[in-house]
Amino acid sequence: MKALREIRRRVRSVKNTQQITRAMEMVAAAKLRKAQERAESARPYAEQMKGIVSRLVSHMPNLQHELVEKREVKNSGFLVIAADRGLCGGYNSGLLRFATSYMEDPAKTKITAVGKKVRDYYKRRNYQLFSTHLDIEDYPEWRRIKNIGQEVVQGFREEEFDELFLVYTEFINPARHDPRIVKLLPMEPVSEEPGKEEEKKGAKALYSFEPDEATIIHTLLPKYIENLIYHALLEAKASEHAARMSAMRNATDNADEMIENLTMQLNRARQASITQEILEVSNAAMAAEG
Repeated sequence: MKALREIRRRVRSVKNTQQITRAMEMVAAAKLRKAQERAESARPYAEQMKGIVSRLVSHMPNLQHELVEKREVKNSGFLVIAADRGLCGGYNSGLLRFATSYMEDPAKTKITAVGKKVRDYYKRRNYQLFSTHLDIEDYPEWRRIKNIGQEVVQGFREEEFDELFLVYTEFINPARHDPRIVKLLPMEPVSEEPGKEEEKKGAKALYSFEPDEATIIHTLLPKYIENLIYHALLEAKASEHAARMSAMRNATDNADEMIENLTMQLNRARQASITQEILEVSNAAMAAEG
């Protein structure tokens, strides 16, 4: 009887857990739909702005600007975006391993951590945390994006690090989200697609600068950095919700399998108990007759 009670208790526990995972899957699915729409709607603007700024910089060879200036790399900065919470499968661990593979020396690496998982991961490994940003909303406020952008730009200007990389997860579809690394600073021209050399040669003629090139670039580059961070956050949020939905679905399916196995154990234990009782009654009857 004790074994039966223990199995029944385990079945109830697994069913309660399954209710939680099923509810979390539904919540993640609802959040994913909104996050996916935001990420996909932000892509055209981000891509166009990246192309325009890159072409402007590439056609200004004599441009003197601190965000374009290349210098000897003594320290590297990494802006890493992951989740504040777990229960999303290998989303956090995969991204953090990917980011760490590009870091050579912890003593010469400074981390801007966006998300508790990023902060905790690098704190345990004795990396230098340049700044920390936690509890980012599903739809990030521009004020927070601006703060992150201003911090990393100021860190580059003050030579806290001599190059800055942005690491995040790009949302492809609910079943696929790939880690990405992008060099933010110093700003570098993006290579043109094959077959667009003629377009590249004539690109400068398409722009008329007012008041002047240097002033426009000085204003545009920090906003360009903020826009890339904003787009990366939207992609990361969509990836996080997709990973959590998938993880909770797998947990729910695993709970079904566990309940099935426990039910079989319960039936076997019940049958064994009934058989034992029949044997005891039979033996008692035979003893009475004898």
